[in-house]
Amino acid sequence: SLLRQCPLLLPQNREGTAYEGFVSAQGRDFHIRILLPTDSQLKNARIECSWHLKKILHGYQHILKQRLHSCPDLVSFVVELKTILEIALKA
Repeated sequence: SLLRQCPLLLPQNREGTAYEGFVSAQGRDFHIRILLPTDSQLKNARIECSWHLKKILHGYQHILKQRLHSCPDLVSFVVELKTILEIALKA
């Protein structure tokens, strides 16, 4: 479940189309907001994050977009995001 993968990322509305909180990697927390369209199509999601996280993920945008298109649900995408973030932090 999303709570297990990312306990600091919480739903912001009843519809489950807005999530805000923190994603953790390498002992650090990064602020993120994920906005899903009303049809819940993950490929059309909007991701907003702090300038610091944006800078870390700068070279990985194409991979993140690809994952948004291929992941079946938000939990899968968050797992992928955390993996990419771990890689980016080690680079």
